[in-house]
Amino acid sequence: MARKTPLTLALCALLAGAPQAFASFDIEDCTWSSKNCLLKGVPVLTPGNDTRDNLLRLLSEAKSFALPVQSMPADITRSRDYYFAYHPQWDAVSAPSAPTVVSRENPTLTEQATALQLDSAEILRLSEKDSGLENRYVSNSSDGVSQFFTALIDDETLTPEQRHLLAQARMAIWDGATTGQVSEALATLPADSTALLYKTYLIGATYFYTEDYKSAEQDFTTLANSKHPWLEETAQYMLMRTALNKSSQNSTGEYGDFDISKIDQQFANQAQEAAQRYLQRWPQGRYADSAHGMLRRINWYQQAWPQLAALYEQTFQQAKDPDALRRLVTEYDNVYGMRFYNAPFTEAFPDALQISYIELLRALRLKSDNKPTLTQADLDSSKPAFEQGGKAPLWRNLQLNLWMTTGNYAAVVQAVTPAQQLPAQDILAFSEQVLYGEALMGQQQWQAARDFWQQLLKLSKDNEQQQYLQAKLAATLVYNNEINAIFAPQSPVTNLRFRSRVLKTQAPLDLLRQLATQGTNNEERTIALHTLLVRDLTENRFSDWLTDIKLVQAITPPVIGEDFDDVNLSVFDWNGSAADAGYVCRGLSETVGVLSKKANDAHALNCLGEFFRTTQTHVDLWKDGGGNDALEAAIDRKHPYGQFDRQSYYQQVIASPKAEPEDKSYALYRAIMCYSPSGINECGGEEVDKVQRKGWFTQLKTAYPGSPWAQKLKYYW
Repeated sequence: MARKTPLTLALCALLAGAPQAFASFDIEDCTWSSKNCLLKGVPVLTPGNDTRDNLLRLLSEAKSFALPVQSMPADITRSRDYYFAYHPQWDAVSAPSAPTVVSRENPTLTEQATALQLDSAEILRLSEKDSGLENRYVSNSSDGVSQFFTALIDDETLTPEQRHLLAQARMAIWDGATTGQVSEALATLPADSTALLYKTYLIGATYFYTEDYKSAEQDFTTLANSKHPWLEETAQYMLMRTALNKSSQNSTGEYGDFDISKIDQQFANQAQEAAQRYLQRWPQGRYADSAHGMLRRINWYQQAWPQLAALYEQTFQQAKDPDALRRLVTEYDNVYGMRFYNAPFTEAFPDALQISYIELLRALRLKSDNKPTLTQADLDSSKPAFEQGGKAPLWRNLQLNLWMTTGNYAAVVQAVTPAQQLPAQDILAFSEQVLYGEALMGQQQWQAARDFWQQLLKLSKDNEQQQYLQAKLAATLVYNNEINAIFAPQSPVTNLRFRSRVLKTQAPLDLLRQLATQGTNNEERTIALHTLLVRDLTENRFSDWLTDIKLVQAITPPVIGEDFDDVNLSVFDWNGSAADAGYVCRGLSETVGVLSKKANDAHALNCLGEFFRTTQTHVDLWKDGGGNDALEAAIDRKHPYGQFDRQSYYQQVIASPKAEPEDKSYALYRAIMCYSPSGINECGGEEVDKVQRKGWFTQLKTAYPGSPWAQKLKYYW
């Protein structure tokens, strides 16, 4: 049977190779917050998951929110598309089929424009500028303009002419007017009117948008004591934003990036005081939600991590729907993930225990020395906070994970009792059971682990959990040399992806031959037969191949399409026409027929090499690799089955004293070309050194100077 990879190393690899939360390392990966990007992690709370996955799973369960998880295929026995990793088609779903024009027309704003005698077409034109606004410009938008128009319309102290002038000035600011232009446009306003207060606000806003924060602060301070409801509240809010922007005005790093160490803490503190004043005066005010968000940013700028964690924990509880929660989780991780990516924190925040749990779980990822950042002493010191906060189960989960991470499997087995029933929605309970099973695997108690996974599979009613447990069970059966049990009639391992992985890497030939005719369906029969036929060729069982190829006819209709292009049986219909021009080969069946009678036939060996060169046929471990949890470590082989070695065919022909000059010269040519143009062997087999490749080149040029291959080849690599 296959060489076994110690499970301890497998678990370490999962933790050390965990995708980090704050950013993606895979340029093909999808944007985590996108609606089409589903959760890629496993359905437990584990250091190996993306931190955002862990946090969203934990919070969503408490709020009974549906998770963005993949749906089950119509028939899992025919699909290899359920696995725990990024799915390329998630991005394909979001790609628009054709450019679309999005109208930004705001009915409310249009009605306001009519009431204020403004040009509706100009409103629509300016609305197009809303896309991509950020930082200080976010309020210089259609929404911000509409709020100002509402204030004008509601203010009975203003005359229609004053409303019109002020509204025109606000539109001018929207279009990029300067302070001087705004002041000039409003020069005719009477000195004793309320309109002058609105003018002060507009000039202050223009200063704000042009980064003259000192002047903006002076104008907003004047209005904050104006006793005019809208202006007073809005000015107080803008004082907070002004101070916040001042604090980060010089925070650009050497390469144009944000550098938090360059925040001016004096202004950050000033912004915090302004935000607190605003929320104290207007706890349910029109800008209250924004002010709470600004407070999170302020605490981030202040690097007040405990206070910021508490704010996030409160905000998570207030999320009204799954989309809002996911946006908050993304925001959170952009802050904490960036800060604690390389140096996770190791202490609990008493006012934010769920966040503390998630961050301490992050600290359990293995460092380069195969040790977690979190120590037992760190964890012990956090225990009182979790207990006093009523979150002891979270601390217990951290303890179990720390034991697993450090290889103390016996402690986990002793601490956890196998479940007799499994709650429908309790990720902590399920995570604990999984840790117990993994600990049994860590101890190499294969039979006990097998029985446990089978029992847990019966208890779980959740599709995602069941597929995850199938991967665990399949891995355990591989480790315990029970390959046949995976394919037994009543096997609980029904996911074709997991079965395919085992067929390609572990199945003995008799099992492959059996499943090629008796597999669950045509998809499984195709995978088994393709693997069998490739192995027949790569392991030089040519007579067996001639018998096994006849099994293709029994699989009707044939399994084709992109989902199964790695096991396309039609590849074995190769007729030789794709061989190199000037070197004539018969079809694959005839070529193999010759080799079945004379395994060292030079021409047939070269033509078999041509089959592999032109079709790249092999047992493909890439197509259904990844996202298979512990199964990937269990099936790992140093030398996987079914990988072609064309170079060995050429070497046999080169060494053969009976090979015809046509065949030997072609073998020399092809052996050298194995290393073109990179100098790396692309033909399979052991790499030969450059001295040997030079020798082949010299032999071709001197022994067969008139051959087309000697004339064609100008270099060696």
